[in-house]
Amino acid sequence: MKWTTYFLLMFVMLFLSACGNENGEGANGLQEVSLNDINVLHIDHGSVKLNVESADIDSLEASLLYQNKGPGIVLDKGKQTLKIELENDITRLFNIGKMPQLNIRIPNDYKGEVRISGSSGHVAGTELQTHNLVVKGKSGNVSLAFAKFHSDISVSVTSGKIKLDLNDDKPDVKWHLQSGSGSRSITIPLEDHEQSNKKTTGQSGSGTFEVNLKTGSGNIVVE
Repeated sequence: MKWTTYFLLMFVMLFLSACGNENGEGANGLQEVSLNDINVLHIDHGSVKLNVESADIDSLEASLLYQNKGPGIVLDKGKQTLKIELENDITRLFNIGKMPQLNIRIPNDYKGEVRISGSSGHVAGTELQTHNLVVKGKSGNVSLAFAKFHSDISVSVTSGKIKLDLNDDKPDVKWHLQSGSGSRSITIPLEDHEQSNKKTTGQSGSGTFEVNLKTGSGNIVVE
């Protein structure tokens, strides 16, 4: 009897998932929130892919791609902090190939700290203009491309590739790259360059900003 109930539940969940995929494609549930007086923006993307970009907008914009009308985005705003996360949704287990993606657009003039965390799932940053960016994850690749670089950056993942494009040939950075297993490649000329089996350090320009990139297993590429 227990097995019959289990399989019936599985069938119902698969049916609901299929129905959601039929009608739920595209961006859904756009939410906007002001970042005035917000010093820390925390984005927890859980196990879905995160797309984050800076844009010429007045308020932060958050939306989901392939949401399927299920649980959505939670915005928890405090006096100086804003946390963005996703509600739990068991139907995502049955949406292989149609997992939602979290899209976040941050105003260009936001100068607070941006913290990104997740259990798995890729992080893709484009046209970034952050001033203090921290990314922590367990598994998944992290790719960050800047429109205008003026930021401290810290990226730490257990497994996954890290790719960083500063869009600046001579950035003022103190560099610290570390990989447990994987290669490290940096095309920017470094002063005080030191390299070992697992670490690469050095400085470019005046070293105004600090960039720390660390992965347990995976390659690090800086362009």
